[in-house]
Amino acid sequence: METGAITPKVPFWKLSNLKADKVILILVLFLSAVSVVMVYSMRGEVVLQHLKHLLFGYLGMFAVYKVDYRKIGVAAPAILLFAIVLMVLTMLSQAVRGITILGRDVQTFYVIGFLLIFYIAHYIAKQYHVNGEISSSNARILFALLGVFCACIATMNMSTAIILFMTGLVLFFVGGFKLKDLGWMVGLVSILLVIAVIVAVNLSDAKQAKFGRMGTFINRLEYYITKDNTDGYGDQMILARAAIARSGFAPAGPGKGVIKNRLPEKETDYAYASLFEETGIVVGVAILFAYLIFFYRSRKIAKEATGAFGRLLAFGIGFWITCQALVHIGVNCELLPTTGQTLPFVSSGGASLFVTGCAVGMLLNIGKVSAEENEKEDPMALLRRG
Repeated sequence: METGAITPKVPFWKLSNLKADKVILILVLFLSAVSVVMVYSMRGEVVLQHLKHLLFGYLGMFAVYKVDYRKIGVAAPAILLFAIVLMVLTMLSQAVRGITILGRDVQTFYVIGFLLIFYIAHYIAKQYHVNGEISSSNARILFALLGVFCACIATMNMSTAIILFMTGLVLFFVGGFKLKDLGWMVGLVSILLVIAVIVAVNLSDAKQAKFGRMGTFINRLEYYITKDNTDGYGDQMILARAAIARSGFAPAGPGKGVIKNRLPEKETDYAYASLFEETGIVVGVAILFAYLIFFYRSRKIAKEATGAFGRLLAFGIGFWITCQALVHIGVNCELLPTTGQTLPFVSSGGASLFVTGCAVGMLLNIGKVSAEENEKEDPMALLRRG
């Protein structure tokens, strides 16, 4: 190069060292911005705390993004052990949905779910690498592991257990489990669900104290099936649906919602309905499509991953986060029974934002590693991507 030669400037959106999926980053930024507006319009005094939680989420995302996911996979057995210990501590804790640390309740279900998804993806990939297939005995081991975790979580948070179980089954399918193994798994779950519905409809309110959080879910499920709101278990669903119906193309505007003020957990479990009342159908539909696009990009990263572990993990993370969002939106629209499910990157909450950030960071890392591997095999890939 001649002395004094000027190096052409590269636009910031084409920086070669930015190998993360830009679409996913834009979606996360959009959802985060929406969440700040929502929290400020509802409880302006806690917006700084929400910003701090978002910052921790982004720090977790960046930290995980910088570490090769394959190196973390070496510690998969230790990760499973940590998930087991965390599950035991959660069940022994007096906190409703987690454990108490330094006087504050911290939700642990998101951490446990993420760790279990990571372990299942690694276990399946390892079996393929060693044996070339997933045997029926391996399938039974993973199914039992998933079932025990989900059964424990279900006693405290049914929706989280269902989402985790669905994610596990999807990983089994994508991981190439034999159809006969998947068949008996789905059959067993279907039988248990039918029994659960029958029991739920026939249980009386007198058993609420005995079943605890499970009793709450049963009573809400009974309302969803019968629409009998005599005991008030359908109040939340009715208010959420009213908040959405009130808005349409003529929203109240940020901070001017009325029905949201009567909604419990309006910043977490009913964030979508609260947002919809104040921002209208345009923002509501945009949020829905943001999660659908997120899943599409996750699937793209999974298809381009350079190994079974990366493919399974990327698909599992994308499905897990998208499923949380769709369940939250479905509940807020009264398409599903009431559950305590947050809206990823929108609902307030330190633990959920941090874990979701770490999960997205790992998803982005899978895409980055795949891009780097492709560049080694095809140097022109960098120019085409830039």
